[in-house]
Amino acid sequence: MRILSRLGLLLVGAALHLPAQVRVQVPGTSGEINVSYTEPADEPQAARLQELVARLKPIADQLNSLDRIDVVILHTQRELEQRLGTASVGRLAGVSYIHGIFFVSPLTWERNPTAEALEHEMQEALVRYAALQLAGGNPLPGWLDQGLVAVLTKRPFATATAEAVAQRAPLLLVRRQAEDPAVGYWAVRYLVEERGGLASLRQLLRLTAQRPDGFVGNLQLVYGVPAGTLERDWRQWLVRLVEREKEERERGVRRGPLVRDRDRD
Repeated sequence: MRILSRLGLLLVGAALHLPAQVRVQVPGTSGEINVSYTEPADEPQAARLQELVARLKPIADQLNSLDRIDVVILHTQRELEQRLGTASVGRLAGVSYIHGIFFVSPLTWERNPTAEALEHEMQEALVRYAALQLAGGNPLPGWLDQGLVAVLTKRPFATATAEAVAQRAPLLLVRRQAEDPAVGYWAVRYLVEERGGLASLRQLLRLTAQRPDGFVGNLQLVYGVPAGTLERDWRQWLVRLVEREKEERERGVRRGPLVRDRDRD
């Protein structure tokens, strides 16, 4: 997708607390996409990132259609950490509910920023931004954050990881700390395929905006059963999934790692 037009360069910065900020505003067919930067050398990168956002935006729109996306190019990892805290340590992109997506300039990456690497980082950032918009900027449990990214960007885990997750200690869905990413993938995939699809997940995120400290209760309100029951049913689904694949493998059936999206919203 090419850039449709450029409205011009506007000096901003007070709102984002960045010196001599320049904003490139480009209207897209499915929402406004703004890319801001401070170094003249970043102008080509700003255009590159704008095109990338326009192309990848449908991934985030599965969860929450975004009318406006702001991308701010930073120049150091330290800048990113100053704005988003320790949660951004080691990341090349991060999201703010207020200011949008912060992206460490590809010019400063230690390794050459390949098209695949840029796409990987932007996909994750867009999904997280869409989720935060629905959740009112409130942090999500690690499994939900990681699972939404994995499922919506179609990065499946091997079935062997489902078997390992099924054998883990209980109460995985009530923990807020980040777990093995496979936990999030299989949990969100179960909720999408068996528990109301993305529509119910949107409802869960909206409840998080209203009741940020009551996530366990929010799970029960949305899915109609206590969190412990929901987790028991999820684990039983994992066991059935693993058994089904083993039976198919024995019969010589090959199946790709497809996710069935039962969302009808």
